[in-house]
Amino acid sequence: YSDTELVTSEAESVTIQAFFVTMKQGSILLDEVSNESGVKLTLYERPLPKYNFSSVIIWLMGTFVASVAAYLSGSEYREVSKKYAAPMGRTRNNNAREEDRSQPRRVVDAQGNQEQPASDRLEITMTMAFFFVVMSSGTLLILFYFKIYGIVKALYAFGCAGALAQVLVFPAIDKIAFKTNSQSWWNAPLCILPCDCGALSRIEAFAGIICYSWCGYWLFLAFTLHHPSENTFFWITQDIMGAAMCILFIDIVRVPTLKIAGALLWALFVYDIFFVFISPLLFDSSVMITVATSGGPPTADPTWCEKYPDSDGCEGGDPLPMLLTFPRLGSYQGGASMLGLGDIVLPGLLLSFACRFDEAKRLVGLSGGGRGSGGSCTSWDSSDGYCCSLRGYFVPVCIAYALGLMMANVAVYVMNTGQPALLYLVPMTFGTMYFLGKRRNELGDLWNGPKVLSAADDIVDSENGTNGAEFTPLGRRPSIDASENTDASTRSVL
Repeated sequence: YSDTELVTSEAESVTIQAFFVTMKQGSILLDEVSNESGVKLTLYERPLPKYNFSSVIIWLMGTFVASVAAYLSGSEYREVSKKYAAPMGRTRNNNAREEDRSQPRRVVDAQGNQEQPASDRLEITMTMAFFFVVMSSGTLLILFYFKIYGIVKALYAFGCAGALAQVLVFPAIDKIAFKTNSQSWWNAPLCILPCDCGALSRIEAFAGIICYSWCGYWLFLAFTLHHPSENTFFWITQDIMGAAMCILFIDIVRVPTLKIAGALLWALFVYDIFFVFISPLLFDSSVMITVATSGGPPTADPTWCEKYPDSDGCEGGDPLPMLLTFPRLGSYQGGASMLGLGDIVLPGLLLSFACRFDEAKRLVGLSGGGRGSGGSCTSWDSSDGYCCSLRGYFVPVCIAYALGLMMANVAVYVMNTGQPALLYLVPMTFGTMYFLGKRRNELGDLWNGPKVLSAADDIVDSENGTNGAEFTPLGRRPSIDASENTDASTRSVL
């Protein structure tokens, strides 16, 4: 330490190289200083990066996942639009080949009887939106008081295993089987499942082994490592799991009207603010932050915990896995930038609504003999000038989402504390949709349920009725064999 009483002219100037020391060595040096042994120390703070570039990466990841998930939710309309917009010179054989790949396998029950797969879309009603917020609040309080974080991690891991199978493995095998003409082999039944669940095919067994083993090992690391989020395999797997879950959720769960979307988002806007900022006034701490960090962050000094992670006050602080994460770059203190999946899927429902509205307008326009309209972001036919156009709703709302998420990241950097992202995302996304609808004189239709969505659904149902199967764009049943030979088809149990 600097000695103000030391006379410079009487002191010998000695230069010693600066270096890092362990806690034990530091304690010895400090003891020497306190014993007046003549040792003088000048302590330097370890350097920290001036900017947190990981927040930029997590911003890009969140925007990409939300946009892609919403875009894929419009595949049902987009595939039918391709048929109407296809050049007249395309042969019927090629059309049939493309249609075969988009059709799901017919389901075979335990007796070998064929049955059509039931639709798994879920449209949110106003009542469901209300109970969703109530149940979310109750679940958060249960976790806050009972601290059953291990159960949550286990349930999340097994849920994500199914999502990975549906979003990654089935489509990948779909393409491989189509190119190698091995559909029948992959669809061949492996065994008959009990309880009238149908047959288990090779593709389902293969996907189950891969995904459940993958997520099972991730869960093992979550329970055995100190701060598992610092393990590269762990956080990369967690991001892949989270992205798959977001894509599957947004494809299945849908909002039919802007009114229901607004009610859900603004209710969750209040929910987020209450449990982050207001709950510390009613409880011992912020309910949201305590639950998100599995009981609260470590109370000991970060430098001490870096050397002695098993010490008192250094346990805990590992976030629950329902988020995207990216480690901070160049920081000895560790940590990561994070984005909860709720901040992706909830605004993502509105992005999905905007995308489906654009695609429905295009489909209805094409089916009537026109060139289509609605701002569909389609690269396969951009002659109408609507490719990624701002004249639709999807692209502007995606831009609004990106700006809202950027505002949340800037607020974290400026205020040096976590922020409820919905505080910025809801006004930006819903406000953009509302403003555009008002300006284009379409707000009433959007608010009460666009008629063009119903018309597009009728067109899709008509096409599916002609083709004899229901369209499932994400292949929640593997869409690798739509031929007349359905002996190898099985019921999806993943």
